[in-house]
Amino acid sequence: MAVSFLWQAQRRQFMRMHPSQVPGLGASGAVNAVMLLDIFLFPKKTLYFDFIIPVPAILLGIFIIGKDVLRILEGDTQISGSAHLGGAVTAAIAWARVRRGRF
Repeated sequence: MAVSFLWQAQRRQFMRMHPSQVPGLGASGAVNAVMLLDIFLFPKKTLYFDFIIPVPAILLGIFIIGKDVLRILEGDTQISGSAHLGGAVTAAIAWARVRRGRF
């Protein structure tokens, strides 16, 4: 009971904060980095969007990055588009290092 009350109090505190002040939680930026690094390394491979529709990996990568930019522009407070774009930048840096043979 006390844990539930504490969690509810923290939730109310986050709800009063401005979206830019809410801390980012989760590993979605890291997962985004791994997915995009795979796409950067193998852009012509076929991936299945929603496990059904075959698309070239590069199109899926463009869609993922575009969706994250749209999240930032719309001010989405539920999913951190900036954390996802941070993962994309990390993937781009790793890709550049792999191509130069320094990774």
